[in-house]
Amino acid sequence: MRHHGGRWEGDGPDFSVNLNPLPPPPEAAEALRGCLSEDVARRYPDYEYSELREALRSFYGVDEVVPLNGSSEGVLLAALAVRARTLVAVQPSYGEHRDLAEALGLRYEPLTMEMRGDEFALDLGELEARCGDPGALIALTNPNNPTGSFVDPRALEDLAAGCRSWVLLDEAYAELSDAYPGLRPPVGDRLIVLRSLTKWLSVPGLRLGFAVAPREIAARMDALRAPWNVGSIAECFARRSLGSAAGAMYIHIIKSREYLSVERARMADRVRGIGLLPFRSSANFLLLMHRRSARPLVERLRARGINVREGWTFEGLDDRFLRVAVRSREDDDLLLGSLEEAAIERRGPHKGTGGAPGSPDRNTVQGLDGGGRALVRRGPRDRVRQGAPDFDPTAGHRAPPAVRRGGPGPGDALPGAGLHAR
Repeated sequence: MRHHGGRWEGDGPDFSVNLNPLPPPPEAAEALRGCLSEDVARRYPDYEYSELREALRSFYGVDEVVPLNGSSEGVLLAALAVRARTLVAVQPSYGEHRDLAEALGLRYEPLTMEMRGDEFALDLGELEARCGDPGALIALTNPNNPTGSFVDPRALEDLAAGCRSWVLLDEAYAELSDAYPGLRPPVGDRLIVLRSLTKWLSVPGLRLGFAVAPREIAARMDALRAPWNVGSIAECFARRSLGSAAGAMYIHIIKSREYLSVERARMADRVRGIGLLPFRSSANFLLLMHRRSARPLVERLRARGINVREGWTFEGLDDRFLRVAVRSREDDDLLLGSLEEAAIERRGPHKGTGGAPGSPDRNTVQGLDGGGRALVRRGPRDRVRQGAPDFDPTAGHRAPPAVRRGGPGPGDALPGAGLHAR
């Protein structure tokens, strides 16, 4: 069953959708106005998308591209193009991989990342051990949705080079990740990469994406896609934004990464003080873990006019989890304040040393140390509570290798060619 964010009819902010909190740059808005003023909606787009392909190749520094109606379309096209018999899905992830496997009659095999403290880690050795079947398609998101964990794409490129299986790498949030080295997608003979323009340009009403694949697979995906899978307005908008306005788009990506890095860290610090565990993230969202079920908390937030994504709708997570997008500072403060109020309601009146709820002397779980013990704030200093932790999400999980990280930060990347660094 499909589950997505964005189905929110309330008046408050919707933290269930992961879009760039920065609005499109003026040059992108001007490109869209130009497309509308020229009445392109009354014309079919070029079904070969020649000019759009050229804009994508130039902007991202790649060769073979397939235009997509959002990156999600690429999962189905890739599975059909490689003639997969088995779909291996790295999870936590969205449940559409399982739905797709069932619809196509494929064998479905989950490969689950494991928790280690405040991080979900992908065991590359285990992934490599699963890539010997030429009839298998291994699907993973990077940065991972919903955990925000990240693997250096160069490591995945190296891994795919030794695979007999096909590797489908969904990089829908790469442009918004401060950990991603540059902008150019990885390439390889057994590697298919999906990208989304919808997310970083914050235009969910315009379905925009593309795939980078080996020539033969790209030709098959092209043959399988609908002739006009990208509408004329979206095609015009993307072609102009990535073409004549490319310099402004590079700068927009850098500014977006810088803002998200700072604001995400600020949000993580606040939610730790509430008793929630934020997982390390390099994307434009945070996965949070409650001590028990997060369902009552989600309902309290919605009663306040704030929507979040239920973590239990993702394959590999249970109802202790919820995911929140990083939005504007004003919206984020509204969410953080509501989380604090909901926590106070759940605990009842403060019964500590007489301070008001939220005062420095209140004991609050800050997360876990390396040994799985709860870090508790007692006044201005953090101490470790000995014995059984109040909040130990790692119980019952073996410790996997740490996620491989790397690449320069956005401040090191220059507009244009600098973002093509690999």
